[in-house]
Amino acid sequence: MKKVLILLVLIAVNWSYAQDTDDIYVNSEFFPSSDIASQVKLEAGIAIPLVNTNKEKLTIGGKIQNSSFSFVDRNVPFETNQIEDFNSFSLKFKYQRNLGNDWYVNLMGESQVSSNFDEQQITSDDVFFNALVTLNKYSEEKNSMWTVGAVYDIQYGLYHPIPIIAYTKRINDAWAYKIGAPDSGVKWSLGENHDFEGFASLTGFTSNINDGIEVYKEDYTGTFRQTSFLIGLGYNFTFWDNFKATVTGGYTVYNRMQIQDYNNDEVYDFEMTNSSYLNVGLKYSFKNNSKVKSLY
Repeated sequence: MKKVLILLVLIAVNWSYAQDTDDIYVNSEFFPSSDIASQVKLEAGIAIPLVNTNKEKLTIGGKIQNSSFSFVDRNVPFETNQIEDFNSFSLKFKYQRNLGNDWYVNLMGESQVSSNFDEQQITSDDVFFNALVTLNKYSEEKNSMWTVGAVYDIQYGLYHPIPIIAYTKRINDAWAYKIGAPDSGVKWSLGENHDFEGFASLTGFTSNINDGIEVYKEDYTGTFRQTSFLIGLGYNFTFWDNFKATVTGGYTVYNRMQIQDYNNDEVYDFEMTNSSYLNVGLKYSFKNNSKVKSLY
């Protein structure tokens, strides 16, 4: 079956919603080998803690992203120049609260503009809203955490919320794993500075086509959506205590890209084939004073 802003960029694999780090980062994503279109995402972001205590944490941030597509013209039966370049930017707030007895609630709200900007202005259809809520049960004794909740985020290329359920555990200084949805993984730490990981993760892209597009000689307005499910391997190198460089490679086992109208009905399915994937990133992380420390 063939088939998921900026001065500041979303990391391709967001391992734990309860432990989402506060950081400054840059990121590059490549999907180079599809026979329909290759894709490049260039992203940068920042998340700054305003309140950072054992009881609660409040973070404000934003991100910017450019996504460009290079289409194989013979495989797409209409002009693609309007959907070859998209830009997005956002403002995000995150809040974590200690509820007692090792229970924590996490809330996220984000307003995001994402468009091809053919009209050279922002319209109401260019604006999207993302949200997340999770409850987390943290066990310091077992070095583990349960996470349940839901997220609505256009980064997945979907128009409906996604359930979150995960179990994360640090086995020892070297090994940790996470089992759940929408991300799972296992990590092996070699000393203090080197991490290797295998992962399975959902990612994607959504943007408004704000000046309409002609498909089969008929004009349509709507959104451009891409959803991919990735499996792969990654390497992280930590230096100067707070800096981390990341290289990740893998393959899409599910890859869907569509133009949809504003009723979320399909206008055109690109019938994307699965492709290879490469991600390169760099980030600086701020100190976390919360009791919930990173397990993964």
